[in-house]
Amino acid sequence: GAGDVQVPPHLFSVAAAAHTAMLGDSKNQSIIISGESGAGKTEATKRILAYFANIQKNTSSHMSAGGMSIEDQVLRSNPILEAFGNAKTVRNDNSSRFGKYIDIEFDTAGKLQSAKISNYLLEKVRIIKQQPNERGYHAFYQLCAGAEKLGFGTMLHLSPASHHAYTECCTDIEGVNDIDNFEEMVECMDSLGFTTEEKNSVFKITAAVLHLGDMAFQACDNSQDGCKICDTEMAGRLCQMLHVDSKDFTKVFQYKTLEDPFTKKIIDMPQEESGSSNTRHSMAKTLYSRLFDWLVWRINQSTMAQHTTAKCHKIGILDIYGFEVFEWNSFEQLCINFANEKLQQHFNSHMFTLEQQLYTEEGIGWSHITFQDNREIIDTLERKPLGLFCIVDSECLMPNATDTSCLNKIYNSFKTSKICYKPSRFASTNFAVAHYAGEVVYDIISFLEKNTDKLHADIINLMKTSNMPLLKSLFTDPKFAPELASAAGAAGAARGGAAAKGRPGGTLQRGTSGGVADNQRAKQNVTVSMMFRQQLDQLVEDLNKTNPRYIRCIKPNALKQAHEFDSIDVQRQLRCAGMLESIRIRRAGYSVRRPFKEFFNRFRVLCPSLTTAGQVDPDYKELSRKLLTDMEAKLSQQQKPLEPKSWQIGRSKVFLKEELQGRLEKSIGEALKSFVILIQKRWRGFREKKRFKAIKKASLQVQAALRTLRSVVEYQERKQKHDACVTLQATLRMSALRNAFVRRRAGALRVQRVYRGWRCRQKVGKLKGKMAAERIQKMREEEEQKKALEAAKQAAQEKERALEEMQKQMALERERAQEEARAQIEEAQRMRQSGQEQERKEQLSAKQADQLEEELARLKRENMRLQGELESRPVAQAEGISAEAQQQLEKMRQEMLELRKTNAKLQGQLEAGVAAPASSHTEAEVEQLRREVQELRRDKVRLEVDLATAKSAEEYDALSAEAGELREECSNLRRAKLDAELQLEQRSAQLD
Repeated sequence: GAGDVQVPPHLFSVAAAAHTAMLGDSKNQSIIISGESGAGKTEATKRILAYFANIQKNTSSHMSAGGMSIEDQVLRSNPILEAFGNAKTVRNDNSSRFGKYIDIEFDTAGKLQSAKISNYLLEKVRIIKQQPNERGYHAFYQLCAGAEKLGFGTMLHLSPASHHAYTECCTDIEGVNDIDNFEEMVECMDSLGFTTEEKNSVFKITAAVLHLGDMAFQACDNSQDGCKICDTEMAGRLCQMLHVDSKDFTKVFQYKTLEDPFTKKIIDMPQEESGSSNTRHSMAKTLYSRLFDWLVWRINQSTMAQHTTAKCHKIGILDIYGFEVFEWNSFEQLCINFANEKLQQHFNSHMFTLEQQLYTEEGIGWSHITFQDNREIIDTLERKPLGLFCIVDSECLMPNATDTSCLNKIYNSFKTSKICYKPSRFASTNFAVAHYAGEVVYDIISFLEKNTDKLHADIINLMKTSNMPLLKSLFTDPKFAPELASAAGAAGAARGGAAAKGRPGGTLQRGTSGGVADNQRAKQNVTVSMMFRQQLDQLVEDLNKTNPRYIRCIKPNALKQAHEFDSIDVQRQLRCAGMLESIRIRRAGYSVRRPFKEFFNRFRVLCPSLTTAGQVDPDYKELSRKLLTDMEAKLSQQQKPLEPKSWQIGRSKVFLKEELQGRLEKSIGEALKSFVILIQKRWRGFREKKRFKAIKKASLQVQAALRTLRSVVEYQERKQKHDACVTLQATLRMSALRNAFVRRRAGALRVQRVYRGWRCRQKVGKLKGKMAAERIQKMREEEEQKKALEAAKQAAQEKERALEEMQKQMALERERAQEEARAQIEEAQRMRQSGQEQERKEQLSAKQADQLEEELARLKRENMRLQGELESRPVAQAEGISAEAQQQLEKMRQEMLELRKTNAKLQGQLEAGVAAPASSHTEAEVEQLRREVQELRRDKVRLEVDLATAKSAEEYDALSAEAGELREECSNLRRAKLDAELQLEQRSAQLD
């Protein structure tokens, strides 16, 4: 078993033992980690959590809503809690300034189901004030360093940590990067399912706490107006971040509202600068502490299972602040040291009282060990009505109580006490308490204020009006607002006569009157020490229901340096932790205790002669006694005698000392070694015999295989000779038959080749004849086309010659007409003298002029028609152009003849007529008409020439195109002939 393995102490072994005991005994377990500040309690907690998470890797872990396993989420919660709950102190760079109890639930199979974290007493004063060389909570410095990088700078308006009042004392830790830690914290928030709105709200509230520390106040000119905020711009940013009204925010620091007990009117009391500053500090502490409570609750929502089974086991891990002694100790150190006193009492009860009680019940004879019992210290601090905490609580109820009056009452109540006393004869504000770990001197200053932890109603009402859901819930949800929980408890007590168990203020209420007065008294009676002691009592009660295991963290030196061991300081820590008494009782007592049956079954191998002999209910107690007696005798014979009273037999168990347990385990090892050697010897002999038989069998098989192989070889040789003879005979017969077949095939191929050649030649001859006829036909067509082309060219030349003759004739006619016109003009001049002839000539000249104009118009129209036909005539095919051209030419000849007739007629009229009188038609006008007639005639001739030329060109183009087609067809026929000849040759080659 795990308990039999002797190994040095280790965190994982403690965790494994707790997990194994939880599954084996079906009982809840707890691991209490204690030690001084800086001894490594937080790191030990993280290592144990990592162990519980890693043992789930090989099993199907429960998954959360976000898809991440519960164990991973538990590990992811550490960076968030450390950022908001840890700080740098003189003794520790990562000191937990709160206590936490992690309750881990497992199912019956040992799989982690859920985890729940409970927090205790966050150190609020560290938010606003730190000792030299100490820092506030890490979250402040991480937010100042990394907000800009992650995009929160414009929203938070933060400066470097050294520029804020709450964080200016000490800003850096050697070897720690706040930006990386901030990025890790944000990543863990995302892993745990924090929404963007929740993250923004958390960072806004944290930044608002820093800005509250930077606020400054000054008195108003009118004393009735109280004081005002110096930096209104900063106040505006604060209101924007907290989502509250700026007027209400300013009023909280300017006035304090009170209720007149008689008239019930609200009175605004002006505040001084100190009062406004205290209000600012109170608001900052409340915002941060309640935000921390919300973070713990939010983490629990992610790590707690949605559906828990009824049968589940738990392992609780307690990581709480260690014993603290500083140069200046206040109310927080008193509460922390009181918690360590309670835990030390639990340790004493478990280690000493229960141990001695077990020996007494089992009838084991031994001398009782005295140990340092701190019961008296605890009674001095918490007994009623004159305990130290009771005195401080009662002073908080007094209206005019001060720290000095509280200190005097402590002096008077403990005049003769050796536990709580005055440290010196001189007047001071100190008192001393002799704790189990040593004397601690406390300063009474601010004890009453910290114990009361007053939060004015104005601040609460202001925060309730916020539009930020998270901030509003911190002051309206009873989980985070103690005043609401205490008021509810007081109201229940007033209605039922008594408060339910566990409700704060339920047993602290006085009087029987109900209503507002009871609520107010309940709010006043619940102090910080009361709530802390109630939580502590509940914690101890939960621990008493479990099987505890203790981990004592020892700090090697007070200088926070590696490889340095201060033996004096380590001895002091061991003495203060009760470890020296624990070691002494373990040495003097019997640390090993086993039930009789388990002990006998474990060590019966040392005495093989002792057997149960088939008994149904053997006496294991007597068997165990005989076994121990025989072993003691054997060891004496070996000159290794045991110490006196090394073992005792109890009523239900065997009690052994560590030395005897070790020697028995060693003897078991030696006995097992001898048995193992014997088993090995027998096994080797059996193995060699089996090997010999296998070799003999294999040799027979090899011989048989060799004989078989030889016979197979002989058979194959004989078979090969027989096959060779058969093959030779078959080859000779095949050769003769093949020769005959080849001769016959060659004759058949020759006949086929001759026949196929003759048939192909016939086909080729027909094809050649056809191709020759086609070629001759095409050549004839080409010659005809050439002749037609030459005829067209000759016709064009004849037309050109006719055109030239026509032009010459027209030139002659023009000259003759000019001569006739000049003669007529001269004739007309001579005839002007006669009047009758003049009238007749005028009439005749008018008619002739009209006829000339009509003829001129007709000639113009004819020219336009001819020009249009020439321009609009399309290019026709070669076959149709010749006939159409001939028709057009014939038509044009007829029109030329008609025009010539008309010209001759006109010329005759001109010759027979008389010149017109000068008054009707002048010589210039007649000359103009003649010129127009001549121009029309020239245009007509030119159009005729163009028409004839165009027709000849079109015919020539058509003939050229036809000739090109004939040439292409001839080339295609030649290619077809070549292809046919090539195919014929290929077929002939195939036949051959």
